[in-house]
Amino acid sequence: MKAKLKFIVPLVIIAFLISWLVFAGVRDSMVYYITVEELLEDVPDVYGQKVRVSGTVVHGSIKNELDESLQFTMADGKEKIDVEYDGVIPDIFTDGVEAVVEGSISTDNIFVADLLLAKCPTKYESDEARYQRKKG
Repeated sequence: MKAKLKFIVPLVIIAFLISWLVFAGVRDSMVYYITVEELLEDVPDVYGQKVRVSGTVVHGSIKNELDESLQFTMADGKEKIDVEYDGVIPDIFTDGVEAVVEGSISTDNIFVADLLLAKCPTKYESDEARYQRKKG
């Protein structure tokens, strides 16, 4: 019995430590999606906090100079926010596309993104829905 106990106790401790490390890693890396409106409702409490925001790129708002960061406006139908991003731009990133940005909002209400993802438009969308989306 003592031999089994000497084997089981360290095994349980190791399993507990591994579980704890996995939980702590996942908890620290979890970032929830929120809308632009939800983000702006939480200002100033969210200043400096890492958040992930989803919205649509406003038509005509993209500014991409060679020596400067990408700038655009993102909206969720109710609210808008200006975004600055300095990194790799997805190929499908364009006006009207649904985008997800991860980063933090500055005190001057500019969202500084570390990550930019563009959602692929659905190929099963009807012609009328595509026309309405492009129309704005």
